[in-house]
Amino acid sequence: MRPEAVCRRLTSIGLALALLALAGCGGGGGSSPPTPGSKLFISDGGNHAILSVVNAAPTETSPPSIDRVVQGSSTGLGLPGGTPSISSIPSIALDAANDRLFAATQGSVVIFDNAGMANGNAAFSRRISATFDTGGGLRGVNFYGLYVDTTNNILYVADVTGDVHAFNNASTRNGATTPDRTVTPNLGTTQVLFPFGIAVDRARDLLYVGFVPSGSPAFMVVFNGASTANTNTAPNQSRMPDRTITLPGAGSFHLDEANDRLYVSRFDGFVWVFDTASGLTGTPTQNRTINMVNTVQNFIFVDTSRNKLYGVSNYPNANNQSLLDVVDNASTADVGNVTGFFSVITANNNNIRLSAVAVKP
Repeated sequence: MRPEAVCRRLTSIGLALALLALAGCGGGGGSSPPTPGSKLFISDGGNHAILSVVNAAPTETSPPSIDRVVQGSSTGLGLPGGTPSISSIPSIALDAANDRLFAATQGSVVIFDNAGMANGNAAFSRRISATFDTGGGLRGVNFYGLYVDTTNNILYVADVTGDVHAFNNASTRNGATTPDRTVTPNLGTTQVLFPFGIAVDRARDLLYVGFVPSGSPAFMVVFNGASTANTNTAPNQSRMPDRTITLPGAGSFHLDEANDRLYVSRFDGFVWVFDTASGLTGTPTQNRTINMVNTVQNFIFVDTSRNKLYGVSNYPNANNQSLLDVVDNASTADVGNVTGFFSVITANNNNIRLSAVAVKP
């Protein structure tokens, strides 16, 4: 069954209009934000902005309206200019219980406390930059992929070098620093182009990192003992992954830790769903497939409390559209029974490049 039968494309308030309105605001941002605080966060790498929405459970009859746009010189997100790119803000991570948002800008990560109320040219609360040495001298950490372990207050970073860095005391970390731990995967002669996600299964103490390599299929490596994994105690050391999972065409993933389920978004618009993620190895066969109607998925997020899958994409058509897609019943949806799939934001101008999404329970 083709998903066009169940796909409804909706337009909320024009995303472009929200950004245009913001451009006319001064350093203090827009009008007083409404309450309650935002629950749905989307990064726009093209405009160096964080968009937020109160309604975290959009439906066909209740699409979201963007209530806040964080953008400006004080945010630490950068200023619009140059070629619009999702790589300007390649990842965000949300500490939902503490309303704290981490936004990767590659050169650093900026943290917003009270993120649900941030608006306009809101100043970041803290910014972390770092250097590390695995042999050959100091290098700057590239904050590309983020995962925050809220239980242990650790920020994990997937670097474009292939290294994984862990920063303790994530809620208060600030300024220039060094990682508390670095895991350098032994990938042989494989050259990593960029990581496509990072996650920690805290219950099973597993670290997952996805890589897009040069000249071969995308793959994921898994390390046991995530909470203590460390190879930077002796420069030039590396560690063989405990498992390697080949995932051709992968571009993003989300780990549903509670249900031991892995969602992998492919560049052809399909999302593969794997049950029993902790046992995957080799080139596994997916248990289900969700068709996102051939949109290139940059980043996916599964809200298990509402059983919804969110995907942000920049559709490669003549209008170069940016979309926020939502799938209901994420835990059971597949090609044969996808229901409630719809795009709740569409935009095709103002350099919009949606790059990541996160949702508060």
